Amino acid sequence: MTNNILLKQYNLVLIRYAEIWLKSQKVKIRMLNYLMNNIKNILTRKSIPFNKYQISKDSSRVFFFFNNKDIPDAINVIKNTFGVHSISPAIRTSNNIENITERTIEVAHDVLEKNDSFALRVKRSGNHTYTSMEVAQIVGKAILDKFSDFNLKVNLTQPKKQIFIEVRGDFTYIFSQVIKSKWGGLPIEPQKKMFVMDVGRLNDLIAGFLLLRRGGEIYPILIDVNDNKAHEEMWLSNWKEVSEYIPYSRFRLIKINIHHILKKIASELEFLHYICGICRLIRFEIVSKILNNPSFHFQNKIRASVDGISLNCSSLCPDSIDLESLVHNSLISNVPIFTPAIGFSNRTLGELGTKISPKLNEFDYCPFTPEKQEFNVIKIKEIYDRLKIDKIIEDSIADRLELKIL
Repeated sequence: MTNNILLKQYNLVLIRYAEIWLKSQKVKIRMLNYLMNNIKNILTRKSIPFNKYQISKDSSRVFFFFNNKDIPDAINVIKNTFGVHSISPAIRTSNNIENITERTIEVAHDVLEKNDSFALRVKRSGNHTYTSMEVAQIVGKAILDKFSDFNLKVNLTQPKKQIFIEVRGDFTYIFSQVIKSKWGGLPIEPQKKMFVMDVGRLNDLIAGFLLLRRGGEIYPILIDVNDNKAHEEMWLSNWKEVSEYIPYSRFRLIKINIHHILKKIASELEFLHYICGICRLIRFEIVSKILNNPSFHFQNKIRASVDGISLNCSSLCPDSIDLESLVHNSLISNVPIFTPAIGFSNRTLGELGTKISPKLNEFDYCPFTPEKQEFNVIKIKEIYDRLKIDKIIEDSIADRLELKIL
């Protein structure tokens, strides 16, 4: 239960994490440093000023300090940051029991109303001359005495209002709200660089987002098979929504047009039911060439590629074709291919997309989908080699567009 009140005394946001806590001390400290840096960067990008930030001595909490007026905007940003479990706007005082009592009464004055039931939730870390229970008893009695005309009742199981007190080392943090983060996950780390191969289907974008949530730094490669300006605007708008979660300032999209290649193939190909498999070979050939091209500043640091395949009949290509072609591409890819969306139902993917942003657009991304599709590795490879399109692919990469989103 939370009390949705932003008090004028609040001057910091207390940040909790969950999954990070399970890591070894060395990994935990590394991730916490990235978490703090990511929050700092995204606050700066959003022009939300902060005074300072620090971590508690026991490494269990992160604190960002603000002017009170900036806290609502900061909350909206921090609760969307990967790695954050929950946050609380708070005030800080010393670990002196008299100061704790005085500041908690200040909070209670704005939180509690007549005939309320309430509970004090006390946590303590470090060496002190009192226990958590003693803090609750002393402060609770002081509140009842101070507001004796309020007819307040203590209810530890189902209180109408709660006030939280966390004594951590030399300082105490007092607050009345616990705001759950939107995503949880792990903080984005620059050593976890991954390509996201996106042909325009929302599943590709969602798959990339899921790897962001697991701490990956993503580099979307937009493979344009449509060459439709209206669709392109919706496509870029979708990635603009994802950029709201990105802490780093160098987020760019690389867009490579292969519509003319597929159009040429479609006009010359005798067996159109193999075109989807050939298209996949072209897309992974593009990724392979980029990985071996030193003109791409990130090329030697990419650790994986992300594919939006999902076995729920939601793609223009049949699931069987997607799966068979993925198996083949995995054998020839220079890096592992992650498929984080593969086990999700169409409904779950839709809910994820809406949760990312209700502004995401779906569009008909491929004009070449045949009525009947087949995948035969040997035949497709023979056709692909016979087409001799390596030079055209290299030209398409050379003519790429690099689009800065942030």
